[in-house]
Amino acid sequence: MMESSSGEVIFTARYKDWVVVKKLSVDEKTTPQEVAAILASIESTLSFKSYQFAGIDHAKIDALAEKLAKGKRKSFSSLSEIFSSLKPSEFKAELLSACPSEQHLPLAENYLVKLVLDKLGFKTNLDPLLLQEIYPELKIPKPRGNFKAKK
Repeated sequence: MMESSSGEVIFTARYKDWVVVKKLSVDEKTTPQEVAAILASIESTLSFKSYQFAGIDHAKIDALAEKLAKGKRKSFSSLSEIFSSLKPSEFKAELLSACPSEQHLPLAENYLVKLVLDKLGFKTNLDPLLLQEIYPELKIPKPRGNFKAKK
């Protein structure tokens, strides 16, 4: 007797003008890696949008993370150097300027740490691109839109 391994992975969200739909039909030919890829895609979308909707000025924190990671290589010593070079009072003031209130500071700190790690090349979340590097047979659809490098 053969067990059926059919099903689906569906994620939909609609909030104001933001709409996202991610679907995967699962059958006996669907690999666990394909399921992991759709779940990673969902998680990646949720993580990005969560910070946007949290009320912090993510563009300001993006700029700070870019400044901190600029010219650094992917290494734990670079990571240590970045965070040990920060002066706590200046660092806190800069992050607070990206927050609507002091209560938002932990969100800003969390987002900054995530961005610095990402900009150095450390993966903070499983994402479809990493999975495609590991499993080249995965066919990850590219997002719609013009994502050419800016000149």
